[in-house]
Amino acid sequence: ANLFKKLNTLVKASVNNALGDDLALGGSRRRQLTPQKLGKNIDREIEALRQRVNEALEYEDQLKAKARSVQAEVEQWDAQADAAVAEGRDEVARHAIEQMKRAQQRLTMAESDLNEHRFVTQELMLRVNELDAAVADARRAEAEKVVAAPPVNTTPETPDSSLADLLRDTRERIATEANAMKDVISAWQEPGQSQPQAQPEAAPTSPEIETTPEVEDDLARRRQRLSKPG
Repeated sequence: ANLFKKLNTLVKASVNNALGDDLALGGSRRRQLTPQKLGKNIDREIEALRQRVNEALEYEDQLKAKARSVQAEVEQWDAQADAAVAEGRDEVARHAIEQMKRAQQRLTMAESDLNEHRFVTQELMLRVNELDAAVADARRAEAEKVVAAPPVNTTPETPDSSLADLLRDTRERIATEANAMKDVISAWQEPGQSQPQAQPEAAPTSPEIETTPEVEDDLARRRQRLSKPG
């Protein structure tokens, strides 16, 4: 997710550098682009950015799957805790409640990652669409200029870096970082985290099992709820 965020930031900087900082606000002071400023490979670079958008959308699907998986784990531990309380197996219930709370923390993080990534993806899509529109406007303006006044022999403008060059540099920089981070998506579980069991596991027997006030409060609420008739 951080790679997509960085890509969005770098693309925004490149676009603003070429077109003016008020482009995203729909301002009218957009700098006029010329074919030289665009660069001969601008279409290829825009297409490459659209591919990054597609990858961002695919990653969003993976984040959604992660959130659903952790939500299911929370529900499994919750049900296991209830079953243990109903059977009077408090140590098993405490263990299940503790695991449920850990899963809830991971669910909060997963949902936060998903929401942040959605925002970044929408921003990236906006940048690419703005860029596409700016290129189309520049080409239309250039065509109208040629029709209105036949070209004269002038030395073509040679900018230090074309927009295509800036976008290519951005893409290559992100690709280098991505190759150094093969495992973009870490394991959904913490190291050593145990999965919920289909049936409540055997009650822990160690007298050193740790508990917390939050776990004890949850356990007390379950006892009260499950002791009510009907």
